[in-house]
Amino acid sequence: MGKNLRNWISEIEQIYSDELLRVKQTISPSKFEASVILEILERKSRYPAVLFENLSDLNGEPTSFRLIMNVFASLKKIGLALGLKDPSRIEIMNRYMNGQSLSKDVVVVKHRPAVKEVIWKGRDVNLYKLPVPRINEMDGGPYLTPLVIARHPDTGRYNLSWNRCMIIDKSHLGIWMSPRHLWSYFMIAERKDRNLPVALVLGHHPALFLAGAGLTKMIDDEYRVAGGILGEGVEVTASETYGEDLLIPAESEIVIEGEIVKYKRTIEGPFGEFTGYTGPQRLSWLIEAKSIIARKDGIIVNVFAGHQDNLYAHYPIQADIFTNVKSVLPNVIDVAWLDLGTPHTMAISLKKNAEGEQLRAAMAALSLSNFIKMVVLVDEDIDPGNSKQVLWAISTRVQPDKDINILKGIQGQVLDPSLEHEIKGSGMIIDATKPLDRPFASKAHPPEDLVERTNLEKYLVF
Repeated sequence: MGKNLRNWISEIEQIYSDELLRVKQTISPSKFEASVILEILERKSRYPAVLFENLSDLNGEPTSFRLIMNVFASLKKIGLALGLKDPSRIEIMNRYMNGQSLSKDVVVVKHRPAVKEVIWKGRDVNLYKLPVPRINEMDGGPYLTPLVIARHPDTGRYNLSWNRCMIIDKSHLGIWMSPRHLWSYFMIAERKDRNLPVALVLGHHPALFLAGAGLTKMIDDEYRVAGGILGEGVEVTASETYGEDLLIPAESEIVIEGEIVKYKRTIEGPFGEFTGYTGPQRLSWLIEAKSIIARKDGIIVNVFAGHQDNLYAHYPIQADIFTNVKSVLPNVIDVAWLDLGTPHTMAISLKKNAEGEQLRAAMAALSLSNFIKMVVLVDEDIDPGNSKQVLWAISTRVQPDKDINILKGIQGQVLDPSLEHEIKGSGMIIDATKPLDRPFASKAHPPEDLVERTNLEKYLVF
């Protein structure tokens, strides 16, 4: 049996008992009852994964299906998904990128997988039988945040992506697609007068979801990349609707099979996004569900949108940026955007060898993702993931008239609420590194060798 969500839940309970909370009381997620619990926890700076075990579906009826949220809300949980215990940010990024480079072929299973314990087809398809949450007050409806599996209409390359999907009725969903791989697949299919078959994986091992969040190159089959990240080939099986023309992950919990419909669009949104703001209602694409397959007690993985769970789910993009910026400037030590609030701001620490090279690192980061509009450059003595240290560096190492560069007319990110134009915006580089061409004040601290040698415990006897 391959890696699956239940493996990971067991590991979390055994290794980090405080990182998983089981809620056994009956709740109705479509009435915000799941997200309210998560909101209260987050306001107390607590970020456990929460497994809701007794739920009502969208019809208000009891269901055997379950729901887990906040899966990606802490480094411990993300690290464990990648096989790391108590990892640092850099260890997570390196493990993810190393896995991405070690592609593994899929493993086609011969047995009937547990995900086919329940099969609804044709008129039996009913999305209202699922416990789909409404998450934030302004959301346009109940939302799933599935891993979407699709094949290139010509090459057969598999793409894995994370997309928000709003329930419209019992057999239709609205899906938002950024203009990346899945969007391009659909545009190719539509030009050929075809619908695009897709599988919406509602639950699986978190590492598979993380694989769908990365900046994988268009030439790479993302099932193979996901195998490298999982550490084993992804076990797959033929879909109920499309057979071997669309292979689905065999260790899935629940899968919706269907098609993105050609020439059709639908209203979707608003939706709480990773920025922490509610994104606007949009003209989006329409999915028609053809079948639903599931384990009898299948678990839906849903992102707590607009909150830390949503933000940290973008860790693979941060890892990709770190690797690429470091390839441009090897003396880059660390990067962080997630701990600074949103992906719109990135801090980069480096050991500066010459004036000006730090700006090359900033421009490399800006070129890699339109998420980023502000880059803060800091020295190696600053932890870029520590906002207090970053702000201290800005306060004490920056003269605004010469250390801040404004970039006008660059492509922005459509979810940035500060944009006035739909996509065109501006960028900013703050150079908070110490100058090399003149003396600069030293940081005040006791002798470092003495700090490292001192055992604090012997002084804490009461």
